[in-house]
Amino acid sequence: MTRRTEMQALVTGAAGCVGSALAELLKARGHEVRALVREGSDTAFLKTLDVELTRGDLGDRPSLDAAVRGVDAVFHCAALVGDWVSLDEMRRVNVEGLGRLLEASAAAGVRRFIYMSSMVVLGADRQDNLDETAPYVFTGDNYNTTKIEAEKLLMEFAAAHKLAVTVVRAPYVYGPRDRQMFPRILQYLARGKYAYIGGGDVPFTLVYSGNLAEGLLKAARNPAAAGKVYNITDGAPVTRRQLIERMADELGLPRPKKNVPYPVAVAVCALCEAAAKLFRLKTPPILNRFRLKFMTAHLTFDISKARRELGYEPRIPFDRALKETVAWFKANGKTR
Repeated sequence: MTRRTEMQALVTGAAGCVGSALAELLKARGHEVRALVREGSDTAFLKTLDVELTRGDLGDRPSLDAAVRGVDAVFHCAALVGDWVSLDEMRRVNVEGLGRLLEASAAAGVRRFIYMSSMVVLGADRQDNLDETAPYVFTGDNYNTTKIEAEKLLMEFAAAHKLAVTVVRAPYVYGPRDRQMFPRILQYLARGKYAYIGGGDVPFTLVYSGNLAEGLLKAARNPAAAGKVYNITDGAPVTRRQLIERMADELGLPRPKKNVPYPVAVAVCALCEAAAKLFRLKTPPILNRFRLKFMTAHLTFDISKARRELGYEPRIPFDRALKETVAWFKANGKTR
């Protein structure tokens, strides 16, 4: 990696939805990017950006030492996400893997470490315009548990090693190369099987990958952000119905009309989870607590701190972001 530019950045999880958007933004702003990807990752998009690809794994310290060598800033976007993953497996990646990366970064003299966390650390029940002062809420969900543990580890390590770290919390993320939320919704819409739960009129907050990338970069470029936590979202919340109807419109499909009463969905959820555990299924049931929360919970967050201290504003409005996302999925044959 050369020393031609203002920032030499390492992006972990660079083949994912957020990591790839961040790599693209960093290159567009004139920074050098090293992209850490696992063996077997789809790197086709990254190769179009002229970034330096390095293979590695959060479980392999030597590969992390090589990845951080010569970089100024680490953007840690990699994480194990899933609604049917064991706590031990998730902890190995999200907590122990973070610890290895922090140790490698400190040893290499990295100046800035930006950690992408999740609003899930604040719980999954009603959240009404919560800001960064809200306390942790343990829900029993493995992802929630490991992200809380990871944030605590990060801050403890930073204090002990004088490493300048910043936490950027995101709600549900959407955008090109999303492998979590949008693929499932698009497939259900295409098959005419999507149904709202409880009416679909409860608001929640999203963040487009391009907007989140902007927030991550602004956090890295502001020395005063060290040691702090920031919420980054698209700003205005939407309802599930608004989201789904706009997605259907972009696909040229009828808007869904089906609705399942919430108590019925809770009962179905319990049956699905019990059956999955009884038969030791390795894939998540069609409905579980994680998906039920996503489809029904009131989840809104305050980004006043990021606006005030980082100068963050969602630069890509929701309508355009949704169009770009659906267009990518259509172009890549991932809507059925």
